[in-house]
Amino acid sequence: MEPVIRLEDVHKAFGRRRILQGLSFAVEQGKTYVIMGGSGSGKSVTLKHIIGLLKPDEGRVLVKGQEVPSLNREGLLALRRKMGFLFQSGALINWMSVYDNVALPLRENTRLTETEIRERVMECIRLVELERAADQFPDQISGGMKKRAGLARTLVGEPEIVLYDEPNAGLDPIMSETINRLILDVQERFKVTSVVVTHKRACAYTVGDIIAIFDSGRIVAEGSPDEMRSSDHPLVRRFLGGIMD
Repeated sequence: MEPVIRLEDVHKAFGRRRILQGLSFAVEQGKTYVIMGGSGSGKSVTLKHIIGLLKPDEGRVLVKGQEVPSLNREGLLALRRKMGFLFQSGALINWMSVYDNVALPLRENTRLTETEIRERVMECIRLVELERAADQFPDQISGGMKKRAGLARTLVGEPEIVLYDEPNAGLDPIMSETINRLILDVQERFKVTSVVVTHKRACAYTVGDIIAIFDSGRIVAEGSPDEMRSSDHPLVRRFLGGIMD
């Protein structure tokens, strides 16, 4: 079966700064691929290539069999409707309630009635356990709640692919564990294909089917959580060894 996401020998530079240097990997249907690495190793740049915000200087980026850089505007928008992106901050609109933030993609991109929208929105809000905060505004809720609201908004469009950019950033250990559990629940319940950028060991080991370590724009180690636990590669030990966080 063709992988849902495939990068082949991707190179990307900004001026003289080379970010991706021959990056290749594939993500199978329904699997979660975790990316770890140091600052500037190309993690977030990789996500931007998958969603089509950046084009490679060389190499191929394929999503659901389509060459992302070659898509016209309509084709790219159609592909993005099958994808969800959870930003580090949650990226909520401050003057909208949690409910209206989650409803926004449906109101902008579908012809669903308000009754149908409410049914789907409340299903997603219940999934992330935010029923009591549905009428609150972003400045009235915690950072962890903003992340959960962002996840609900990501899921309301029923994406086939979800990209997570540092889903645990700025969260305490208890809320980080909650987000990890939600990511796992989403994958198991909806069979989505996911790419997760994180620097948290607990997140990688909890949600990942495959974990990859990036360095200087390429993969230096890749494997299942069990394979990575037994690896003696120095960067694997650096990012995945020691106490879980």
